[in-house]
Amino acid sequence: MASQAGAKRFSPSAGIAIGPILFIIAILAILAAAIAAGSGSFTSGTSTESNRTKSSALIQIGENIKVGMDRITMEGGLDPNSVDTNTTDTNTTNDLFSPTGGGIAPPSVGMANNPLTDKWYFPKGPIAGLGTGANDVIAALPISEGVCAEVNNRAVGSAVAPTAANLGDFTGGIIAGTAWPTVAAGGVNLLGVATGCVNNSGVTVGTGVSSNYFYYQVLSVQ
Repeated sequence: MASQAGAKRFSPSAGIAIGPILFIIAILAILAAAIAAGSGSFTSGTSTESNRTKSSALIQIGENIKVGMDRITMEGGLDPNSVDTNTTDTNTTNDLFSPTGGGIAPPSVGMANNPLTDKWYFPKGPIAGLGTGANDVIAALPISEGVCAEVNNRAVGSAVAPTAANLGDFTGGIIAGTAWPTVAAGGVNLLGVATGCVNNSGVTVGTGVSSNYFYYQVLSVQ
């Protein structure tokens, strides 16, 4: 008895699923756009946080320098005009940064606008709203505009980098105190404020000075 195999139809081959693939591509494109946008926001947020961190560090450094000045003038009985503020002089009793003088270490320039070239300055002169003498002393460091705004935010509650005013040649050791009130221009009033940030057009930006924005801390008033 002969057996007969039944006829069998092959099932049709599955076609390419275009719809699902296009859907996946669209999802990937959306994810790529979201990542790109997120990275931009992250960069902006990181810059803001960096400015805040630097401003906090600067204020702490300034307070430390002020402690050193108080120690050498009040405890040591030295006139502020006789204090040696050169950061490389660290040996004698009239040196601000000597163990036997102010008793503090030279301040870091890591928060400067350009740490490779910028340095701390200690100009003298009258500061309107602070004392009545002509030999007030401040510590000043060139910083970026963003850090400047954050310093003022912490100092007086206004996150503003002031408009330019000629406050004297800080690099030459000079404060033009009569111009100090004009730093209120730009939405921040620093008249009589012992620490903050100014925009000093009296300093020429160039070799050794990378910014007209200066963090300052008043060290002594007379």
